[in-house]
Amino acid sequence: MIRLKQLLRELSENEINRLLDKIRNKQFRFIGSGDNGRVYEIDGEDKVFKVTTERDEYEVAKIITGRWNEFTTFIPVYYVNDKEHMFIMANADILPESDKQMIDDFMKRYGNFARAEGGEVSIFDFLDADGARDTDVKLVNYLRALQQDVQKTGISEFDLDLDFRSENLMLWNEKMVLVDW
Repeated sequence: MIRLKQLLRELSENEINRLLDKIRNKQFRFIGSGDNGRVYEIDGEDKVFKVTTERDEYEVAKIITGRWNEFTTFIPVYYVNDKEHMFIMANADILPESDKQMIDDFMKRYGNFARAEGGEVSIFDFLDADGARDTDVKLVNYLRALQQDVQKTGISEFDLDLDFRSENLMLWNEKMVLVDW
């Protein structure tokens, strides 16, 4: 039986078409950009779309599309367009400063660990080695769930390529989610 929560997270074909019409009619506004893409908020909607030049980022979006119940550590993605390298996803809220600081502190310790190891190590390698000891349990729990989600994608070395940093995490439905990977 499909749960009501799951139905509320999914978009019908009509809703997707309505969002695409708004995009075609330029009913959106720029809200941010990163190294490889630009994000736009769709007018009057709680959805955004991203256009990316990063093929790997787009491939992840394709894998997680419509699978929020399986990939809970990523922002829900509702639609992907192969031709445009564009995807529509849920809009999210900015993390509280305390959470950003917690992530930044973790990443600083991870950077020191990676330098000491002298090679390619993931945030999960650090977490397994020593990182969980001085890390807030909330972040440890999120990272463990993220580790499982990264493995479920089946993308080779995704754990090493993951763009995990405080700027790429936001809140959606009061839960931390990765919005850029």
